Amino acid sequence: MSAAWNDLLQFSRAHQGELTLSVYVAHAPADPNERRSWLVILRQQLAELRDTLENRSAEERNAFEASVARLFDLLPTHGAMPRNASWACFCAAGGAELHLTLPPGAETSVHWSEGAHIVPFLRVAEPDGALVVQVDRQGARVSRLAGEECVTTLDLTTEPIDEVGPFMSAAARQGFHVGTRGRTGTDEAQRVRREATERLHATLVRRLPSLAEQGTPILIGGAPDAAQSVIEALPLPQRDHAVLVPELRMGPADASLTILRDAVHALRTTRQLARVEALREVAHANGRAALGFEVAQRAADLHAIAELIFNDAAWHLHPEEIESLVQRALADGAHVEFAEPSVLTGANSDGVIAGLRFPLTP
Repeated sequence: MSAAWNDLLQFSRAHQGELTLSVYVAHAPADPNERRSWLVILRQQLAELRDTLENRSAEERNAFEASVARLFDLLPTHGAMPRNASWACFCAAGGAELHLTLPPGAETSVHWSEGAHIVPFLRVAEPDGALVVQVDRQGARVSRLAGEECVTTLDLTTEPIDEVGPFMSAAARQGFHVGTRGRTGTDEAQRVRREATERLHATLVRRLPSLAEQGTPILIGGAPDAAQSVIEALPLPQRDHAVLVPELRMGPADASLTILRDAVHALRTTRQLARVEALREVAHANGRAALGFEVAQRAADLHAIAELIFNDAAWHLHPEEIESLVQRALADGAHVEFAEPSVLTGANSDGVIAGLRFPLTP
């Protein structure tokens, strides 16, 4: 779980019953003439929201205006947003504040409600980080991918190889004659290098479990034969979360960020598809899963949701209801995920599925 998500989750739980201004701001467009367009949209949305509060109490309107004033104190200076990041800010009426840098993709939006508005964060949040393994015959590098950074945590190289003695390839010495079995210098050198590579790979496989937190994706690339050998040797818990990335070669890992992020998304899609299929089977077998938005709502009313997965189609169809469903699930300690685009699609899905703590009564 990312640090930003942890911060937002803690803020949400601490202020879940408190009126809160939640603001998301899109990343800067490429066109320099549009760089400040987010500020125009933000002011328009704040004005529209202010109009909806005309019939609310003076106390609430004052709390809203105070939160707006704090928001503008926190906005980036010079009205500039970075091109590679979105931004979010949460101002609780009681004075607590939280602002976060998010991946690009958030739409500029304003919300005033009890508790922080969370779904826009989930829609753009990147999957959790990953371990990146690059390996060939001479070396191995393990890096930790988090956001835009890929930091090396382990660097291994094969042991130095002593020169093979000259008798192996030079003319035969006295006592070494036809009929005496031996190995050429080339054969011996190849054996020594092969054993050094095997020790390197064994060390890597032994060290990886201590570097990978539970469930952390492991992306393995480098030399294809070496990568395949390492993934096959991993202990089962780590192998279940490992994937070969053929496009990842040796070299600086942060030069392959796009490849790595695509691999993490693909792995998350695979996991989510498997989990959704498992939940569907459970729903039919013992009723411990809710298929669909309406059933999930009923489960939330009974505090029965243990995990919730939803997609963009469900949110566009029921934006406020999905936000409420997510809030209630999180308040009950459920695990909540926004589904990748190819998950929870098709004629028999409305974009919501939930694992339950107990079956719902008919």
